[in-house]
Amino acid sequence: MASLAKLENGNLSEQVYAVIRDTLMDGRYEPGERLRISGLASELGVSITPVREAIFRLVSEHALEMKAATAIHVRDIAPDELREIQFIRHFMEGESAALAASRITPKELAELEILQEKFRNAAAVDPEEAALLNRQIHFAVVAAARMPLVYATVENMWVLMGPLLRTFHKTMPVRDLTSGSHKHYDLLAALRNGDAAGARAALQADIAWGNALIGWLEEQRAKSD
Repeated sequence: MASLAKLENGNLSEQVYAVIRDTLMDGRYEPGERLRISGLASELGVSITPVREAIFRLVSEHALEMKAATAIHVRDIAPDELREIQFIRHFMEGESAALAASRITPKELAELEILQEKFRNAAAVDPEEAALLNRQIHFAVVAAARMPLVYATVENMWVLMGPLLRTFHKTMPVRDLTSGSHKHYDLLAALRNGDAAGARAALQADIAWGNALIGWLEEQRAKSD
């Protein structure tokens, strides 16, 4: 289980919700992992009530599933669900990258380049950190498009697939993630040159790379049937 930071006073239910949601997006929980309300409350330094409220909210959003009254699990997404998520990301993140090519600031571009180098270094040794950095790269591109509603929708997709991306980074060959030919580099070059079509194509190609995980999931389901 991921280690969670203690929370400050305030709207604890909202804070707990945000922490668990971010943890799902970052891939710090694995598909099927059980979350215990009492354990989360202890880690966060809060009572059970705000944790329960946050958990129920995430269950209603299909980010978590309740198998029994006290059995909360990270959702193990089916291949068809992941395929739909990929479909949504293909268009939303792709168009965001195209817009970002004309809207990104020099400071944002410099921060993206730093994130990419950190991602490349982490991918060789730390799949969990690589998954976190990968998410930060994608979100930074969408943020640079200046479309908050699209950003919120993309965020919802990452909440659902975050745990699977952790698996992705564990199963993909290290050379593919650390290679200088990674699509992130094509994306950075296009953003640097104000190339909307190039940025769109690079990010969509990067997203399509995740289709390998769909095939892997289908193989796992076939083995378990």
